[in-house]
Amino acid sequence: MNVNATISDTRNADVLVERAKSLVPALRQRAAQTLAERKLPAETIADFQRLELTRCLQPVKFGGYGADYRVFSRMLRALAQGCGSSAWVAAVHGEHNWVVGNYPEEAQREVWGSNPHAVASASVAPNGTAEKVPGGFRLSGSWGFASGIDHAQWILLGGMVRGTGKPEPWMFLLPVSDVEIVDDWHVMGLCGTGSKSVVVKDAIVPAARAVTLHDLRHGTAPGAAVHPDNPMVRTPRNLMAVFSLSSVVVGLAERAVAELIEFNRERRSRGARVADIEAVQLMVSEAAAEAEAAALVGEHTIARNTALVESRQDITAEHVAWSRRNSSYSTKLAQSATRLVFEAAGGTALFTTSPLQEIYRDIAAGAAHVSLTWHRFAPFYAQIKLGQTVDFDSI
Repeated sequence: MNVNATISDTRNADVLVERAKSLVPALRQRAAQTLAERKLPAETIADFQRLELTRCLQPVKFGGYGADYRVFSRMLRALAQGCGSSAWVAAVHGEHNWVVGNYPEEAQREVWGSNPHAVASASVAPNGTAEKVPGGFRLSGSWGFASGIDHAQWILLGGMVRGTGKPEPWMFLLPVSDVEIVDDWHVMGLCGTGSKSVVVKDAIVPAARAVTLHDLRHGTAPGAAVHPDNPMVRTPRNLMAVFSLSSVVVGLAERAVAELIEFNRERRSRGARVADIEAVQLMVSEAAAEAEAAALVGEHTIARNTALVESRQDITAEHVAWSRRNSSYSTKLAQSATRLVFEAAGGTALFTTSPLQEIYRDIAAGAAHVSLTWHRFAPFYAQIKLGQTVDFDSI
């Protein structure tokens, strides 16, 4: 499918994967511009809108595909074949359409009523402080890593609501016009995601644009009543959300392996044909196996989680811990594969003209995300299997 192809009337979400693949050449052509501008080019955002890629998880009620992570993950892995930063922003904007679908209908109409293509950035750590006021909340604070903020109309921000009892974490939905954007995104990898910091000072957030983190984690937010036939809005957030970003990392590893194979097919080094060197052959095989295993772990976990939710089974702490273990392990495998690729490519991969150095930096940056950290989330699964008590909301 050509990048300029016309969108058909079908709402079959599987077409989004093919549309993502069609963008790969254009994303590669824009890689240098994306890196230089430290945000996605306007042309890429326009392509996302035209091809409806960020509407994969958006509820059908508001014109989205109402799909699930089986499609969403494959779409992101396809986009990563073109540009890691572009895939990352598509992951963030696309996932947050699912999150917005968890809010009361009033809030969803605010977001999509006049602009069905509206998207949200986010910084979900509860770094802000909020107090209840008549009709809603007063929110202040500062947050980092708001990916895709330059092209978002809304933003989701975590904050602790303080009152007479124990402070409780909530997620607040604000128009981007309510926040100050701090241009501090000067980094080594995923440079084009524009993951800048934001500051909010005494913003009033209506009650309809606030949900508790507990409800998002348990799949019991108000959106479950708004979209009763959509399993995604009753899916505990931590069961699936981690596969937004890990899918990008896995897609980058898959691209790294493909680039290495193509690069070494006819390459010669010091008079020898590189493809004939057994050490290189072993590195190619191991890197390919690790990238494939990373993809399979993600696909298996997403499929099982989707089946759990669709059959309305109770989601336990063990289910979430298993899911987080697998997303982190998938990321770990992808990062290992890319290290091998980089070693097997030799010194030529160091040049800025080589796509491998950008892939290497992007994977290092992606794997550093707190939600994908192996040593932070793997222990929860072991603790549960070894008979220890683990709070569902802590995973």
